[in-house]
Amino acid sequence: MNARETSGVRTFGRGNVVLSFAAASGRLLSIQNGPKQAWTGTVAIDIGCDGQYRTGRLEYRSFEGANTWDLPRIVPGADPEKAWDFDGFEETDGALEARYRMGELALTVRYRIDGGTVAIEAEFVSDAPRKLHVNGVAFMLSQPLGGEPVAFDFPGNVPYPVFQAGGLPEREAVETGLVNPVVRLVSGADRTNVIFVDEEEKWGTGVYRSGSELHLVNLAAVEAELEPGKPLVCGTLYIQANAGGEAEAYAAIRELYVGKGWTPPTDGHRDGVLYSCHPHGTMDSGFPLRRDMAEYAWELDGLRKMGIDHVWVLPIFEHLDRGVYHPTDQRIVDERYGGDEAVRSFSRRIRELGMTLLFDYVPHGPEPEDPLGLAHREWASLRRDGELQSEWNCLSFDMTHPDYLQYTKDLVREHVARFDVDGARIDCAMGGLTNWRPYGDHRPSNSNLKGGILISKAIRDGFAESGKKPLVTPENFNPVPAYAPVTDVFYDMALYRALYDMENAGLTPERFARELTRWLEAELLSTVQGDVKLRFLGNHDTVTWVWNKARATAWYGVERAKALWVLLSCIDGMPMLYQGDEDASIYGGEGPDLRSFFRELFAMRRRYLGNDYATDYVYTGTSVVAFYRRGEGGDRLVAVNLSGDPAAFAEAGADLSRGARLVYGEAETSADGASLQGYGWAVWTL
Repeated sequence: MNARETSGVRTFGRGNVVLSFAAASGRLLSIQNGPKQAWTGTVAIDIGCDGQYRTGRLEYRSFEGANTWDLPRIVPGADPEKAWDFDGFEETDGALEARYRMGELALTVRYRIDGGTVAIEAEFVSDAPRKLHVNGVAFMLSQPLGGEPVAFDFPGNVPYPVFQAGGLPEREAVETGLVNPVVRLVSGADRTNVIFVDEEEKWGTGVYRSGSELHLVNLAAVEAELEPGKPLVCGTLYIQANAGGEAEAYAAIRELYVGKGWTPPTDGHRDGVLYSCHPHGTMDSGFPLRRDMAEYAWELDGLRKMGIDHVWVLPIFEHLDRGVYHPTDQRIVDERYGGDEAVRSFSRRIRELGMTLLFDYVPHGPEPEDPLGLAHREWASLRRDGELQSEWNCLSFDMTHPDYLQYTKDLVREHVARFDVDGARIDCAMGGLTNWRPYGDHRPSNSNLKGGILISKAIRDGFAESGKKPLVTPENFNPVPAYAPVTDVFYDMALYRALYDMENAGLTPERFARELTRWLEAELLSTVQGDVKLRFLGNHDTVTWVWNKARATAWYGVERAKALWVLLSCIDGMPMLYQGDEDASIYGGEGPDLRSFFRELFAMRRRYLGNDYATDYVYTGTSVVAFYRRGEGGDRLVAVNLSGDPAAFAEAGADLSRGARLVYGEAETSADGASLQGYGWAVWTL
């Protein structure tokens, strides 16, 4: 490490990375990585405190009353910005600290350099004679607009487009739909990754333009009472400037994740096809059937023949009449589903067929007068006024409370012993509402994302410690790398949202194919190495009450939906069907019986593809999405036409008329490409 000051500029460097600061104000001026100045701009920190953001750059909005899925809004403030008073630099423990003060608050901004990554942390300390109410901590990066145009996107998230910074409306933020780790900046040949991760709270991400400046904001939903002299640290902002070309820039993200230990487990299930279902039928038909689990076991042979490997059963726990996602006691199987013996019968048949069984756990908490809620009020989160936190008419249990975590792990171990369960889908695994009666030294908002990670770990540990090969998929919606170590399969709501938004935007087939190809490639390269993603066109929520509120065949049309199912089954990840996708009569709808379609598709996938194959996308310039899957078993080329009209594509790297064998679908081939019928597809082995 080296730090020095020359001509009013303080520098701090390690290896090829040098940070330059204004010596008089402590303001970051630039990050140089290699022989040229790669990024020019500044970083500012703000805190929501006692009803206002101290610098005034953001409009204050209380998080109280927000739902678990609500993200902090990024709304530029109307007041002139106030500056922190600079108290000087100090180099300590391999880091450069810039110290500031505003009234009773002291702020230390800590800069570290690790390889090509700059890590920035912020620490607040109050010397006020009373507690300060904290509501949000913002990391704000700004850069001038001028010279080369600047573009940005949110890889693996929504909104899906690449945005041109200069074309943004004045002071109107583009905000992400899901918790967002990465913003990519592209200017000419320069690539800069701006990465924010808070392992304890969710956060909102927004980008806006103010005059000739671009501002990137990550606003963490920190809620706490800041006690005098007690430091508050929240999240880390990482900047990877001049990260090289596209491949090098994406690789830098993954290298950071590996270095932080954010890698998926390898001792669980990582492949196959998953089916989501319930013995009483589907949610969009109102669960009209009255079968118990033993009777529903007769469906398993047909599912196995169709190519299903894993069966996720929606909650079957005791739940009165208010709904399956409002269980009174998850230890008890509701008698409507046949009790323990019926579940054991179902599980035995699962085992005989070589399939795995997943329960659906609902850890957000029971209703207030349920026995568990009455017996363990100490697990329930409280509002600031001391009243119980409630969502969906249920108590919001603090998922960081060690006794509740142990209870949940014991519950899983008991279910493994009773029913030989293999894994779980975890409902609402993004954590709970803020707990103003936190456990131990936790801050109130630790019950949020930190709680989601810890409850996911408790459930997965319950299976692993019972000797199971787990398959755990937490419903967190968030492409947050800190979840990776406790997640076998990522619940890829982000892709569902991207597909929904593209279809809703009415894109032409050619533009749809181009945008989807770019989005899928960006998601693949920007997320955790080895991350297995659950790929679906709908689930029990989307067919009933969120987003399109419809079946995929109704939303996209039958032939277009089939083409998309082929695509999702051939890219990396684990395909999922929701009960009835294979036959509309299951949910009382009109539509074709697609069981033979899925049987052929999943048989081809099992034979020729899987998650031991890498994915390389091809930009065809047409309505065809094409990609290679490469592995030890050979190379495959997959092409799917997202238009109802025939389409041809050229791929100079593969002479499909020689040395290639068509193993699925139909196509006419030539020396430089192929043509597909409307909504057609083809898979070749090369």
